[in-house]
Amino acid sequence: MTDDNDAVEALVRESAARAFDAGFSDRVAARLRATTDASVSDALERQVRRVVPLVAAASLMLAAYNWWGGRESASSALEAALNLPRVSLSSAYSTSTLVDASNLPLGTP
Repeated sequence: MTDDNDAVEALVRESAARAFDAGFSDRVAARLRATTDASVSDALERQVRRVVPLVAAASLMLAAYNWWGGRESASSALEAALNLPRVSLSSAYSTSTLVDASNLPLGTP
């Protein structure tokens, strides 16, 4: 039985290709160039087309949410949509706006 296996193995090894035909790498490279987009700008454009509508929708939802929450206290619709806090010179230099001292746990340096 092992003689038969050895004979089959020898036949397979002899008939197996030792190398690719001449010009194989050129044919593969040409096929890859024909089937794939090698341009980075094309890939970026595809991704932008997928992401921009989602980002725009999320931005509009956030602006509407901010406007709804600040519509009564803001002086304009844009100010309400941005929902930015009112800033004065004294509030800009106040350390309580940077670090809220009332929320720090005891023992924090």
